[in-house]
Amino acid sequence: MTKDYKEQFQNFIDFGLTERETKVYMILLTKKSFTTSEIQNSVDITRTKIYEILQKMVARGICTERLVGKIKYYEAVEPKLALQRVFDKYRDECQSEFNKRKILKDELIKVLNPMFEQSKDVVSPLDFIEIMKDKELIQKKYLMSVRETNKEMLTFNKGPYVCDTSKRLSEQIKEENKLLRRGAKSRNIYEDKELMNQKWLLDCLKILSRSGHQARITEDLPIKMMVFDERRVILPLQQNSPEGNGITLLFIEHHGLAMACKSYFDSLWEKSESVKF
Repeated sequence: MTKDYKEQFQNFIDFGLTERETKVYMILLTKKSFTTSEIQNSVDITRTKIYEILQKMVARGICTERLVGKIKYYEAVEPKLALQRVFDKYRDECQSEFNKRKILKDELIKVLNPMFEQSKDVVSPLDFIEIMKDKELIQKKYLMSVRETNKEMLTFNKGPYVCDTSKRLSEQIKEENKLLRRGAKSRNIYEDKELMNQKWLLDCLKILSRSGHQARITEDLPIKMMVFDERRVILPLQQNSPEGNGITLLFIEHHGLAMACKSYFDSLWEKSESVKF
């Protein structure tokens, strides 16, 4: 089998003929007509299969069948015409498949799009809640929240504290001073025992008070909490670890929750006492 023959053979297959159809058609091209036996001997295909292949090729319009007496003769259809027929059939099948898929596409869109739109109304808690345990990340999130506050920051000020280094404490004081200088308010409620037991906390309060930091004290706070501009809430929670110094922070972007926390803060603010240095 020559290289050119192999290439042409593969081209026929790539065009859409089966391997057996290609063998038969290329034999039919070599002379005017063949009997079934002649084709079978030339292409080495069983007698049962050769009949099946020839009938399919006749149906596809790439060869013709002619009966002379009791003998059937088969002839190749001119390649220009035969290949055009194969091509046209392929085009029609593709168009039919295209139209079928277009209808299916439209039907699926009709069914699935309302599901998609409806799913957007279902709010997952993960859309507005972040959970953090790393102190550096907690520090960055807190500083960002203070930096983005334009009106008011409210704080239930008690442990656990993330500012357990002088650097973190300095960063927090610096950001709150900036907040106060741009006209925002900072209202804070402290536990009286925290101020007595944490000297650094009292020192920090004295520094911030000179810039407008408002502070009151109460006997007991239920939780540490920060509310920023009635839209963001931070809840640092003490972890129940043996060391007792772990923190889990809940960062929540939710106006309704922030308003509820602010309402609770305001009620406790009214009952609290002013800090006296």
